[in-house]
Amino acid sequence: MRPVRVRTRLVLLTLGALVAGCQDYNFNPVGHCLIQPGQERVTLSNISTADVLFVVDDSGSMAGEQQKLADNFAAFISNLDATNQARRNNGLEPIDFHIAVTTTSIFINNPTTAVCRSDCPGAGAADVCCSMSGSTPVAPMKTAKSCAADSDCGGAAGSCTDQCAGYLGEKICCDPSTKTLTAAYQTNQTCSAVGAACGKLSKHYYVPTDGTCTGGLASNGQLYPHGAFVGFGNNPRVIHFDKELYPAPTDPQNPACAAGTVCNKQGYTSAQLQAFFKQNVLAGTCGSGEEQGLQAGRLAVQKALAGQQQDRKTDGTAIPADWPHQNSKLVLVFLGDEDDCASPEDPVNGIILSGGPGADSCVSDAALPDGQGKHYPVSQIVDYFGGLGRPLGAAFIVSANSETCEDQSCVAGICCDYQCTGSASVCSTDTCGGQGPGTRFLQAADALRQKGADVVAGSMCNPNFGTILNRIAEIVKPPSGLVLPSQPAGSEITILRIADSSGKTVKTCTGPAPAGLTAADANTQGYDWWFTASGDQLASNDPSVVSRFIYINNNHHCEANPGQTYSADYLGRVPAGGCLTRADCYAALGGIRTGTQAEAWTCYAGDNAPGSAQPFVQPTAATATTPGNPGTCICGDLGPGSY
Repeated sequence: MRPVRVRTRLVLLTLGALVAGCQDYNFNPVGHCLIQPGQERVTLSNISTADVLFVVDDSGSMAGEQQKLADNFAAFISNLDATNQARRNNGLEPIDFHIAVTTTSIFINNPTTAVCRSDCPGAGAADVCCSMSGSTPVAPMKTAKSCAADSDCGGAAGSCTDQCAGYLGEKICCDPSTKTLTAAYQTNQTCSAVGAACGKLSKHYYVPTDGTCTGGLASNGQLYPHGAFVGFGNNPRVIHFDKELYPAPTDPQNPACAAGTVCNKQGYTSAQLQAFFKQNVLAGTCGSGEEQGLQAGRLAVQKALAGQQQDRKTDGTAIPADWPHQNSKLVLVFLGDEDDCASPEDPVNGIILSGGPGADSCVSDAALPDGQGKHYPVSQIVDYFGGLGRPLGAAFIVSANSETCEDQSCVAGICCDYQCTGSASVCSTDTCGGQGPGTRFLQAADALRQKGADVVAGSMCNPNFGTILNRIAEIVKPPSGLVLPSQPAGSEITILRIADSSGKTVKTCTGPAPAGLTAADANTQGYDWWFTASGDQLASNDPSVVSRFIYINNNHHCEANPGQTYSADYLGRVPAGGCLTRADCYAALGGIRTGTQAEAWTCYAGDNAPGSAQPFVQPTAATATTPGNPGTCICGDLGPGSY
C-alpha cells in the first residue's frame, strides 16, 4: 500500500502534467479508474479589452437622465485612465475600450378598434385586422406595403423607395412623384390569431413643432434605430479609446496626432472623444414610448456581428463599424426610466401599448412568469448574450426602489429624482424619475450574474451618476473572474495561471485564499485569486470554499496582457454530484473489489493540516443550512483515514 501523503502528491502531479500539456481533456480511462481533468480559459484580445454598448431610452421623460449620463461620463474615463497608468507602471500594456450607442426605440404598437378576423368585408376569407364599429366588422385596416423593387408596387418607376414621407429609411410603396403614401399603395394588414386585438405599428420618429419633445439625434419621419448605432451629426458612431492614448515614455509620436499631442489611431484626443460621447447620448425624447432596451441591445450586437453596423467619418462618409473586436469583453449598459417592453414586431403578437406610465400593458405583461406573456422571455435574450463565447459585463440603470441601491439590493419600483426638481419634498414622476418599475431589466441582471457575468445595477434616480459610472468602469476592465464548467474536487487541486499565445505558462498565480478571510485580508496576505460563493464578482468577492466561481484579485500580480490567457486547471468532481464514501464511487463508476476490501477507489475531499489526527477531510452532504463538501472519486485506496 502506498503511504497516504504520497498518493495525494500523485494526484497533484497528475494535475501538473495536465497543466504542462495545456490540452483539453474529457473522461480518461486509467485502468479501471476514471479521472476528470477540467479547464477553463479566457484569452484577452490583442486588439481590445472591451467593446461597450450604451442602450439609451429616448422616450419622452428621459431628457434629465440623458444629461446626467453625459455630465458624469468623466468619472467613467477617469477610472479607466487611472487603471491604464497603473498598468504602465507595472510593466503591463494599457487596455482598449470602444464605445457605441443605440436607443431603445424599435417600434410602437398603438391600440386600435381593429380585431383579427376572417370575415372582414372586402378581404374575402383572408385573416386580416378588421376595423370594427362596436361588434360589426367594417373594413380591413390598411398599412404601408414593404417592397424590394418597383415591380412589388405595380411597376411605376420610383414607387419602391426609402424616401416616402413619414417612412424615411424603410423601403415601402408610395406615390413616385409626391413620395406620399396614397390609398393606391396601401395593403391590408394581415394577422395570424383570429379574435385577437390588433395594434397599429409605427417605426418612425414624429418630431412635433410645438416642442412637446426634443428631436435630439432624430428628425421627423426618420426610422427608429432598430439597434443601429447612433450619433450626433458626423460624430464617430464608435468612439475608440485605444492604446495610443496611453503611450509609454519611449513611444514615438503617433503620426495621426498634431505635434505635441496624444491621440488615438484616428487622430482624436481623449477630450474630443469624451465630447463625442456626451453628444451621442443626448438622443432626444421623441422616441418610442414602448421602450425595448433588451431587444435593442440584442439587435445591435447581431447587426455588428453580421457586419451591418456603420461608423462615420467627420466628412459624413459612412464606413463599416470596427466593433466588436475579436475575443474582447462585451459590456452592455442599459439606461431607462421604464421597464423593458421587448416583444415581436407584430400588430397582434406584439404588446399593444395602452395605459399610463407605471400601469401600462408592458408593466402588466412583465408581471407574468417569464415566457408566458407577449414579451420576449428574459431568459431567451440573456441566453443569446451568454452564448456569444465572450467575457461579459452588463449594467442596468433603471427605476428601482431606492435612489442609492446597488446591485442585488436594487428592487424594481418607482423612484423619484429629487435633484431635478430642486426639492426633496417635490417630485413629478411625469418628468423626473422612474416611470415604471425596472422588473425585466433586474431579472436580466440576476440571470447574467448566474452566468458569471460582471453585473452592476443602480437606480435611475441616483443623484450621483458619477458613482454608478465609476462602478461600470470596473466591469470594462479585464475579466475579474472565471466561471468553471464543473465543480473542482478541491482547492488543493486547482491551479490558476497565465499562458502566452503558444500555451507556455508565463506565471502561476498565488492561491486560492482560504475560506474565512475577507477579500481585504486575502489581498493583504498576497493571494492572487480565490473561490467565491457566487458569480457576482463585484458585490460578493470574499473567499469561500471551493466552487465554480474564481475571483482574480486586481493587485497587478496576476494580470494578463492582451493576447495572453487566464487558464484555470483542476480535477473535477467524479461523479458530477460528488461522493460521500468509496461505495458511491463503485455505484457510479464500477470497478474491481477484492473480497470485502475496497481498494480501487477513494472518495477524496482534501487533506487536513499536517500532523492532524485525521489525515483526510471527511466528505459531507449538503443540508438546509450548510453547502456540504462532497468528495471526488480518485484511483486507489489512500489507506487508513480515507473514505
